[in-house]
Amino acid sequence: MKDSVATLPLKDAFVLPEGVIYLDGNSLGPLPKRVAPVLSQMVATEWGQHLIRGWNIDDWMGQPVRVGNQVARLIGAPEGSVVMGDTLSVKVYQALSAALKMRPNRRVILSDSGNFPSDLYMAEGLIRQLDQGHELRIVAPEDVTAAIDEGIAAVMITQVDYRTGRLHDMAKITAQAHAAGAVMVWDLAHSAGAVPVDLAACQAEFAVGCTYKYLNGGPGAPAFIYARPDIVAEVEPALAGWLGHDAPFAFEPSYRPAKDIERMRVGTPPSCR
Repeated sequence: MKDSVATLPLKDAFVLPEGVIYLDGNSLGPLPKRVAPVLSQMVATEWGQHLIRGWNIDDWMGQPVRVGNQVARLIGAPEGSVVMGDTLSVKVYQALSAALKMRPNRRVILSDSGNFPSDLYMAEGLIRQLDQGHELRIVAPEDVTAAIDEGIAAVMITQVDYRTGRLHDMAKITAQAHAAGAVMVWDLAHSAGAVPVDLAACQAEFAVGCTYKYLNGGPGAPAFIYARPDIVAEVEPALAGWLGHDAPFAFEPSYRPAKDIERMRVGTPPSCR
């Protein structure tokens, strides 16, 4: 009991209105007390005084990878395999389009009815844009493993159902997907920072997530994307943004993807502080 009580002061690290018991971390994490001073310093000094030099002096340009390495530790991923930026929906689009490219002779994306709707919308939009006869197949959460067969190109699952708290067995589903030759894409929006995640152990190809929920990044905080290190050099970015270029400041007229996870960057990074 003493050990449990000893962890309670962590509550003091957050701004919480008097008398409020806050249980909506799945939609927006509470404000950490140390954020406001850091933001004030960023605005007043890094932006206000350093101006354009802040990209180098304060390493704004390197933040997506640096913060990505911090997130990697929370999701069981190796350093250099996670990068920040954009929104979760954009990262879903990137991961899913890359997965379909890796299985050009298959036409089915498998997901479940417990998935977050935005993921399904992005899949539908991608299918319409590709116009190559792909299908989004949605089954009940308990039927996912039985529905994985050799016709599946990608399995796209949200690990934790935000509605019910149901937790998918990441290792089991990933193993089933790989046994059928499918690519695995996990959405960790409702699990990163809340439950143990071990991407390295399950060997999923891709994972995505946001930081404004259990990672307490605040409104507008950037999303993240993971690509397994042994496949990242083969990933074809659907969004060929200038910061995903191998030499972005060479300003070459044609796109040449970076050799590592940075190829999944798109445009100028938002603040990752």
